[in-house]
Amino acid sequence: MPESSDTDTEFEDPLMSTQEIIASARRPVLVARHRELVEDMESNVTDSLVTGSSDHPRLKSMLEELDMDSEQTRIHGTLETLASEASYTGMTLREALVEECCLLRENRGIEVARLQLHIIGVFRKLRELLESQHGLIPDLEDLRTLQASRIGRLLNPMPIEFGSPQIGDCLVITCRQSDKALGAIKTMSRGTGGDKNWVEAAGNPALPREVEEPLRQLEPAAREQARAKLVATKIRSRFFKKVFLQYFNCDELSPEEIDAHQTIFHWLECIRETPHLYPFMQGQTAEQKTWRLSRLLRKIVQLNEIYQRVTRASAHPTYAERFADMSTRERLSVMVKEHFPAAKVDDDFLVQTMLCPFAVFATWVQNKVGNEEFVLPPDPK
Repeated sequence: MPESSDTDTEFEDPLMSTQEIIASARRPVLVARHRELVEDMESNVTDSLVTGSSDHPRLKSMLEELDMDSEQTRIHGTLETLASEASYTGMTLREALVEECCLLRENRGIEVARLQLHIIGVFRKLRELLESQHGLIPDLEDLRTLQASRIGRLLNPMPIEFGSPQIGDCLVITCRQSDKALGAIKTMSRGTGGDKNWVEAAGNPALPREVEEPLRQLEPAAREQARAKLVATKIRSRFFKKVFLQYFNCDELSPEEIDAHQTIFHWLECIRETPHLYPFMQGQTAEQKTWRLSRLLRKIVQLNEIYQRVTRASAHPTYAERFADMSTRERLSVMVKEHFPAAKVDDDFLVQTMLCPFAVFATWVQNKVGNEEFVLPPDPK
């Protein structure tokens, strides 16, 4: 009998048993056996089946069945498998769910109608988790395109904190939601239709005498230009104070108002649609409302960026000890002098900022203001 050579075992995974290797090799064959049937069945699932918006008696009966403890246990088990099994890494939820249902049909002989009910239950559970944890209300296509690897974050959520570098790891956003939000965010941030000036509908406010007096020494043209800049600065400052200090005041902002907005971006959209309902948008022309909304969006992005920067610096060995007894404003001053790098504000950063739950943002503002740690960054140049 010839001696075995090293090459006989060269490509074997030492962590896998013989049975596991055989099962891995058979998996594509088993999936292919049922794929066409399962894909066709999954394609027949509709939004109304997932949301339960249909009044069909059969659907109501199905949804009652899905609420049973035994069904919820099976649904949770499938979600755990999709989130943890290496085979599903890189797949969308639909791709992974189809494969898993093929295996369920092969190994357990589950009938198609039962599998379809199970898929509806999986979609419903994920929809519920996305809405409760992130304030997002996904449609069926959003769910289908969700990366299977993100399911684990929904099953084991991490606390979301505005201004934290980990916000992107905590949020679960589908590619489709991201694409839809990004276009609207960029349009709103440009202030399309606004006049790009800080003015008041009732006329410019008066400046304090100590500010007005030095202006009289200037030539008329220079005086007018300087005065316009000072007036704009005062209006801008007053606007942001009305937003962050008055509107978000914990004694003024009701729980009902917080619950009415799923995300920061949803809050901004509501301001755009009904500006007269928000005190900081009153007393302005239509053009100014558009313009100020775009400035508010940009200011929120700036807040997220500078506080992420402070968090990163505070955890860095170079600054950790120095920053221990410093306020946020003092830390920022040091960072500016020492050119601490800014966070990368790309499309992902914009989407993560704007799709942060509004309740999380409101609590963050209230805590920072209450602790006298709220710093409003200057407008970018």
